[in-house]
Amino acid sequence: MSTATSIISSGSDRLDIWSRRSQPKIEIYLANQKPGHVNSYTTGESIDGTITITVDHETRFDEIEIVFEGTFIETRSMNNANFRKGISRTTVERASCPGRTGSQQMFLKLRQPIDEMEYPTPRVLEAGRSYEYAFTFVVPDRLLPQVCTHTKNNAHIQRSHTMLPPTLGDPILASNGKTLLDDMAPNMSQIAYTVRASVLQKRLTGNEFVAIVAIAKKIRIIPTVEEEPPIDISGSPSLCTRKEKTVKRGTLRAKLGRIVASSSQPRPVQLLPPNGEPTDTVSTVATVNLRFDPVGDEQPPPLGTMTSKLRVSTFFSSVPYDDFPTTTGMPYAQIGCGLYAESVPLLTMCVASAQWTKQSSAADSMRRDSTDSSSSDSSTGPSSAFTGDTYYTASVVVPVTLPKSKAFVPTFHSCLMSRVYALDLSLTYHTPATNIMTPTVSLRVPVQFTSQAKSAESLKATLGVTVTQQELEEFFQPRNVTSPTEFSNQNLNAVVDVGLAPPEYSERLSTPRASH
Repeated sequence: MSTATSIISSGSDRLDIWSRRSQPKIEIYLANQKPGHVNSYTTGESIDGTITITVDHETRFDEIEIVFEGTFIETRSMNNANFRKGISRTTVERASCPGRTGSQQMFLKLRQPIDEMEYPTPRVLEAGRSYEYAFTFVVPDRLLPQVCTHTKNNAHIQRSHTMLPPTLGDPILASNGKTLLDDMAPNMSQIAYTVRASVLQKRLTGNEFVAIVAIAKKIRIIPTVEEEPPIDISGSPSLCTRKEKTVKRGTLRAKLGRIVASSSQPRPVQLLPPNGEPTDTVSTVATVNLRFDPVGDEQPPPLGTMTSKLRVSTFFSSVPYDDFPTTTGMPYAQIGCGLYAESVPLLTMCVASAQWTKQSSAADSMRRDSTDSSSSDSSTGPSSAFTGDTYYTASVVVPVTLPKSKAFVPTFHSCLMSRVYALDLSLTYHTPATNIMTPTVSLRVPVQFTSQAKSAESLKATLGVTVTQQELEEFFQPRNVTSPTEFSNQNLNAVVDVGLAPPEYSERLSTPRASH
């Protein structure tokens, strides 16, 4: 991996008095950095490192800034100026009119304070000397409420929008930084985290600071995400957890009965924390319950194959979402919203050995009247055409194993982007006569992706200290919260700023020192 993929460096284009040779050189060093890898972190982990500043000639400055930023970035028109300003932007190609519409948001900014005593006196960087400053940032589990102030039509959307989103949309950051993996995000939107260091100088007039030089290093963030309550699918016609279909002897022939397939939301797929060791290849399982309501004394159809696919949906918008996004409503390109969906094949397995079990409605009624509640019928309900007494049931268990050729992130909802998952399950069955097409019954079941937390023991090992769990929790709490700062004005065409400047957490967890 080349340096350019993880480091973005730029000088000020507004200070003509500085020549190229007089610009300071900044190096960012992250603790435990492996050659060719991008460092990955999760909730509660500390991002430790140092910056080193050197100059060829004496250089006057006013401040040194070290920040940890979380931003959305428009990749199609991204340039260095946008990146160093921490621009977050999503862009949507509009079908109804030419051009683009977009928005920008920086949702996180943590600042490393530097004590006045650590600066040289006077504020001049001398040639031949190296100035070193340490930094420590702790990955928060939530964003401050000020990051999400738009109108909302759902009482739960504020909580979701203030949870830390994962890194998304950069192939270099999709895994360990050494292997390029597809995280199935749209080209026009990214979620990126960087550690940025800048040497600042005040303008000759006014109190505005400008950067003599700035450099940013990318890092990967996969936050800890816990299981949420089951998803409400009542308002989502794209999801289908129950389907019934008429079974015929063949095309244009007599009916054998009705087949019903149903499945509930499976347990979440638990992703490992960054740098975690895999313990099992099967992430979760889905169970498809089947029922056949015969016409007369017809037998249930033999089963064929079960095919499973993972549908990965990424929603993105130029304006904040006021509710959880769905596929209902007008086309996204006409209202400034977009949906990028990709289907990932998982498994095709033969289920011909699955056995149908004969059931009786009369026996079901007797069990329901019994005091033994454990014998109550929990099978799939009858079809719309069921009028008899006898029916058949079967179940198919479908393991869900994620392919290693793709990179997955937890389910999340933010102001401008969301990522959701669903399982497409298709079951084939056979009828006595030949059909033009193999009959199939299909379901689309929502599934959550969560991310496991690192244990206290692994965090202690990472920190290299022996502390109690209480001390760890206290250490990971932000110390001070400062008021939001303003974005610098940018020359952005057809781009609307949709949020406040990012809330800032001031951390003073280490003492930076200048080396002489």
